[in-house]
Parts: sequence; C-alpha cells; structure tokens
Amino acid sequence: MSEGAILIVDDEQMIRELLVDILSSAGNYRILTAANGEEALHVFTNHEVDLVLTDLRMPGMSGIELLAELRRIKEDIPVIILTGYGRREDVIEALRLGASNFLMKPQEIKLVHTVAAKVLRVRMKERLEQQIFEHFQTETQSYVISNILKYTFPLIDLITDKLIRVGVCSAHDLTNIRLALDEALVNAIIHGNLEIPSTMKGSSLDEVARFNQLVKERAEAEPFRSRCVKVDMTLNRSHVVYHIEDEGAGFDWSRIPKSFEDHEIMANHGRGLLLIQAFMDEVRFNEKGNRITLVKKTVPQSNETSASS
Repeated sequence: MSEGAILIVDDEQMIRELLVDILSSAGNYRILTAANGEEALHVFTNHEVDLVLTDLRMPGMSGIELLAELRRIKEDIPVIILTGYGRREDVIEALRLGASNFLMKPQEIKLVHTVAAKVLRVRMKERLEQQIFEHFQTETQSYVISNILKYTFPLIDLITDKLIRVGVCSAHDLTNIRLALDEALVNAIIHGNLEIPSTMKGSSLDEVARFNQLVKERAEAEPFRSRCVKVDMTLNRSHVVYHIEDEGAGFDWSRIPKSFEDHEIMANHGRGLLLIQAFMDEVRFNEKGNRITLVKKTVPQSNETSASS
C-alpha cells in the first residue's frame, strides 16, 4: 500500500533524481516530478497528490508563486520548500503562505524523508479519520456542571464540534447554534440555579455591576452553590438535540415573547429566549420550566447540490 503521493518540483534534474532516489529507497511512495511551476500545476490538477516538494527559486513561476497557486486550488495541501539560497525573507514568506516546512539545499537534502514522512503521517491520519467518519451514526454526550459561567464556552465547543462534519449545519448556522446554547446555559445557571431574575440586571453600568456581584455571591452561597446544570446531547445525521436542565424552581415559559415587535424584548428579559427560538428549529420546555430542549435539523441538500457533488 502506498504511503502517499509526492510531487517533486525542481528545475535541476540532478536534484529531482536525488530526491526520487532518497524517497524511493526510504518508503513506498508514489513519486511524480515536474521541472517548473507550470508543469507542476498540470501534474497537480491531473493526479492525486498528498505532498509537494518545491524549489524556491525557479525560472518562470517561482516556488512562492507555485505555493500560493497550490493553496488556492487545494487549501490543505502540505508543501515543503527547498531552497539553496538561504534567504530568510523568502523562507518566512513561504511559511506565512502556508508551507509546512523547508529544507536547505544541498546540506539538508538527506533529511527529506524524515520531514516528508512526518507530514504524510499526519495527512494519512486525517484521511483515515475522514473515511471512518463517513460511517458515523450516533453520538451522545452528557455533562453535569456547577454554576461556573466560564465553563460554558469550553462545553459548547465539545457539544458542537462535529455538527458541520455530520452535515447538520453550515459554518454560519454553527455560530447561531453556539449563541443559542450559550443563552440557554447562562439562563440555566443565573436565572435557574441562582434564581436571579433578568429584570434585576438593569442597563446602567452600576446596575450591571451590582447584578454581576449578586451572581458571584449566589454562586458561593447555599443552597445555590450545590445546584448543577445537566446537559445532554444526541447527534445523528438527521438532527442534533440538546437538553439543558437546571435545579431551580423553573419559570412560566408560556409568557415568552413571540415576536421582536414586543418592545419589552429589548429589555434584558425575554430577548435571549427569543434568539434561541430564532436560531433553532424546535424549542420545548418541560412543564416545570427548568428544562429546555433545543433541536437543529439537518438541511437536506438540493438536487442541484447533490448532482454537483
């Protein structure tokens, strides 16, 4: 089994042959070669390539220009720069453009297999993970967290990290889902477990400061400090479901505003819940009002999208 396809680009035939010999004797690679940037682009677009080794200085298209074009065509392609000139500025520019590493000619040529093998191991790992992920069916996660607000963002990272890969949402929708989850978690901690009504927050700096101080005091006092928030997530290819439950007294969710036209929403209470409803496909509460369920459904691909993929 091939360990990967490597494209070698150098205008010096001797260097190309030396690199081919080193890599061929060190691993089971499929090796392609090109004498210049233009030829390299032709090879790259007509063959599956896992790694590109390119000279920095070549007639016509330079290695820097080739790197930029390769990254435009396939953003994640790893590129190792070969340079015999040692100009620090050129190497830095290549790294900034996305080069994975660089080697100095001729003294570091013998290291090419070590550097290439490391890059290809990572590349192969990513490819195998993607192949395995194509068989993804269902994932469930459950957490019980204390009333520490700084936990919310790391927790949201954990329970949303696969949504795009599964196809539940786009990058734009992911941002909105994360905002909805943050609203729900903060509500569960502050208004649920700590029993602090949103009407106490106010709008002036002094009122906000007093509100934040109350949050801190309640989080450290009984019976509030012993309360937790339970978060459950179930993800499959058709939807994701979140359950967020606090240990507070609950609230009358039937009074949630139904429209942004209600000017009271622009105050601090009610606005967050309305955002949650706007961002999620389904939002439900239990009878007590201390558990919220958020559902986001996978958007079916259109016929045009399916045909072009």
